[in-house]
Amino acid sequence: MKNTFTMLLITLFFIVSCVEDPQLSASETGPMPVGSWSNISYNEHELIMEKVDQLQENTYGYRFLSDGTFIHRANSGFCGTPPIVTNDFKGSWTKNDQIITIQGKFWGGETAKEWEIISSDNNVLTIKVLKSELKMEE
Repeated sequence: MKNTFTMLLITLFFIVSCVEDPQLSASETGPMPVGSWSNISYNEHELIMEKVDQLQENTYGYRFLSDGTFIHRANSGFCGTPPIVTNDFKGSWTKNDQIITIQGKFWGGETAKEWEIISSDNNVLTIKVLKSELKMEE
């Protein structure tokens, strides 16, 4: 009886460990920009991001889920002095042609962004920032 219970637990462990959590992995497929994007570089009004399997802890990045959920991993507070601690801030996104509209939260309130996809492939996404507004909570 003890061996049967042990085998049942081991089997259950393997089944559960093989189930993928869509919040953690970018293997989700869908139209651009669905997935996880990090390793962000900036130049003037553009963001250049690389697609990653998942966002690393305390690293900036964006998650676009196919259900319209947007997750921005950014500073957890106003302090930008290293070591940086990040937090995930949820919102929503929509896409109309090459324009991405984002509504979400950040540590100090709400944000509204409008981006234009300049170029994209499976690994790199280049965005032109058309609008980026922050509304501080009082």
